[in-house]
Amino acid sequence: MKIAPQQLCGHRGVAAHAPENTLTSISKVREMGLSWVEIDVQLTQDGVPVVFHDHNLLRCTNGAGALKDTPLAELQQLDAGGHFSPTFEHERVPTLAAVLAQAHRDALHINLEIKTYPDSDIPALCRAIFTCLSASPISLEKVLVSSFSLEALAIVRDEMPELSRAILWETIPENWYEFRDLATFSIHCNYRHLTQEKAKSVKDSGLALKCYTPNEPAEVEALWDWGVDMMITDDPGKYLTHSD
Repeated sequence: MKIAPQQLCGHRGVAAHAPENTLTSISKVREMGLSWVEIDVQLTQDGVPVVFHDHNLLRCTNGAGALKDTPLAELQQLDAGGHFSPTFEHERVPTLAAVLAQAHRDALHINLEIKTYPDSDIPALCRAIFTCLSASPISLEKVLVSSFSLEALAIVRDEMPELSRAILWETIPENWYEFRDLATFSIHCNYRHLTQEKAKSVKDSGLALKCYTPNEPAEVEALWDWGVDMMITDDPGKYLTHSD
C-alpha cells in the first residue's frame, strides 16, 4: 500500500531520529516531507508553557524532579539531548512559543497535546496555551488540540471554540459518543487496542481517526483498510520506504 506523507504525523517531532519534543526533532518533520507534528505541552513552575512529555525531568534531561516544580530559567539550563546522543547535547527544552514559531516557518500543522497529570492545574495550563497561541504567527487553522483530559477539552470548547479538538484514548470506550461534543476533528487511540467495529463507529460519526504510536508499518496494514486516516509515529520514514 502506498502511504503518503499526509497520512503520517511525526510523534514528538521525529523521535526515532532526534531527542523528542526538541526543536531539532521538530525540524526533521518538514525535512522528511511531512506536514503534521505532534507535541506535548505542560507548564513550568512559573507558568510558562513548554514542550515536554514526562511529569519528571529524569528520562529526557540531565535534571531531576517534576517539571511543574522547575522554573523556566532553570529548565533551560538543562541538557535535553544528551540522553539520546552526544550529538544533541546542545538541545534545550523549548517553550511552546518557540515551537509555534518554528512550525510557522516550516508551514507545519501542529497536534498540540495538553499533557496533564493528577497534580496539573488544568485551567491554568489551558489558558497559558490560549495566550501563547493568540500571540503566535501560526494560523489557528493549523492547530489541533488533543488531550486525554476531558476537563481540558471542555475548557477549550468553552473558551477557544475556534480550535479544532481531538479526544485521546488508550482504548476507545463503548460509550465514546457521549463525549462527541468534545471532539470536532478526530479521535486518537492506541493502535494496539483499535477494533474494526470501533473504527467504523468513529468514521460513521464524521470524525477522522488517528492512531498512536505504531513504528512498524507491517503491524498496522489492516488498520488503513478499517479507515484510519493517520498514524502518529516516531519513525515516519519507515512508512515512506515501506510503501510499494
